[in-house]
Amino acid sequence: MPIEIFLGTGGVGKTSVAAATALKAALAGSKCLVLTIDPARRLQTALGIDSNGLEQRVPLDLLEGKGELWAALLDVRASLDRAVLRYAKPQEAKTILEHPVYQILITSLAGMQELLAIERIHQALEDGFTSIVIDTAPSRHALEFLDKPEFFTHLVSTPLVKLVGRTYKLWMASPLTLISKMSFELYSRVEEILGTALVHQILEFFSIFRKIAEGYSDRAQQTLALLRDPHTTSFTIVTTPFKAKRDGEYFLHELKRRKFYVNSLVVNRLWPAYPGTLPPGFPSPLQELVGWYQNVCDAHQRAWQEVSRQFSGDIPKLIPLPELSRDVDGLPALYNIVEEMER
Repeated sequence: MPIEIFLGTGGVGKTSVAAATALKAALAGSKCLVLTIDPARRLQTALGIDSNGLEQRVPLDLLEGKGELWAALLDVRASLDRAVLRYAKPQEAKTILEHPVYQILITSLAGMQELLAIERIHQALEDGFTSIVIDTAPSRHALEFLDKPEFFTHLVSTPLVKLVGRTYKLWMASPLTLISKMSFELYSRVEEILGTALVHQILEFFSIFRKIAEGYSDRAQQTLALLRDPHTTSFTIVTTPFKAKRDGEYFLHELKRRKFYVNSLVVNRLWPAYPGTLPPGFPSPLQELVGWYQNVCDAHQRAWQEVSRQFSGDIPKLIPLPELSRDVDGLPALYNIVEEMER
């Protein structure tokens, strides 16, 4: 079950390269899901899918694919709803899904996109996909989808959070003599700060949601372990010629620091050399335009050669991709990228 994760800054063609990689896997016989956790939703244009957030099968009839290509946009609500319905008892699930704090959690809490990305990968593995391609957000903040689940895992395992989750109902239903002095002081102090009604609503929700949160933590640890296994998961850095050195150094360093395996560096949008020369007699402005174009091409090639020398010992695959003549907006255009990647 190979997992391929694509990272890069904005405007480098990362989503197109990720979608082309998924297409290649499907054509080779895999049941492949390409999942974007990028709020910009560029994948919709590349594959022609709608925005309902559910998995959609992409027809491969024209390309005679042996496998299946599926695409999905990360839907935070759908992913979390699925986890609640799967891991909570029916009455608990109903209470959670209807609770006002749950609605705030889904719509307003910062970081839910990153937290649910890991859960969504776990769900895709449960659904039987044999390969998964992840298109991350187009910025250096893309690494947050790896960092925030680990932070959450540490948070829910702290003694204070466990204390709140496991003693709140006792605090509400039992004589004060049955709860610890620490619990009493904790709840009394929080009520003074936030107000009794709000605190009761939040803590009531958390006491019900605690098992879901702890279950998420366990699944996140398992999934992150898979993402650190080089036999299962590889990371690809996508960049462009003039960004390649900077982006390659940054992402390689940050991924190594987190113990993730970088398999590929794709330098996209290399300008192909102008074929031949203009015959004598062409207007001077056109001659200048061709000269400018060739200068840029030469600069791209120098950047590619420098990157090849610098990263050849650290990244197994260094892949140059030429600038395409038109936007990537369908399977034929993605197939062109597949062909270029296989050269």
